[in-house]
Amino acid sequence: MTDITFVTGNQHKADMMAKLMGRPLRHEKINLDELQTTDIPSLTLHKVEQAYEILQRPVLVDDFGFCIEALNDLPGPFTKFFVQPDDGLKKLCRIVGALESRSAKIVSVLAYKDSQVTKLFTGSLTGTVARQPRGTLGIATDYIFEPTGYGGRTRAELSSKEFDEVYATVRPITQLLTFLNEYEK
Repeated sequence: MTDITFVTGNQHKADMMAKLMGRPLRHEKINLDELQTTDIPSLTLHKVEQAYEILQRPVLVDDFGFCIEALNDLPGPFTKFFVQPDDGLKKLCRIVGALESRSAKIVSVLAYKDSQVTKLFTGSLTGTVARQPRGTLGIATDYIFEPTGYGGRTRAELSSKEFDEVYATVRPITQLLTFLNEYEK
């Protein structure tokens, strides 16, 4: 089994990734340059290449975007700048309330790199932006994103089992595990 280092500054994300992968993951917080682009795969590729260059061992990075259809998929990879202020989620809900549609999607790109291969995996989930933040489970956009098929509940209102199910859909963990199982043979 390859010893993989998950590079993220978000401890919650590191814990959840290890749980859903069902295998131990090293976790390192490294300051990486972030491209100023709305292209999430390009951004993720840039970050995984930097992480590998710094650590010189197998690495995994994850980038996320909250994409609002009527805003041409913004804020996308800039989501954290919208949700970090104390009232950021409420403001984002009000902005979307002025638009013609509340349709949104969440996108995640995982990137794996070692000395032999670089591989990207993409996952996404459609839904709508809630009128106001609701719920107790999760972080950031979980309080305002209502995934399709869950009765208008936000991710933060889902049961733990449903939350993990949605998380595993958005984060392309199954694709990554399939690749790693074949690659490590």
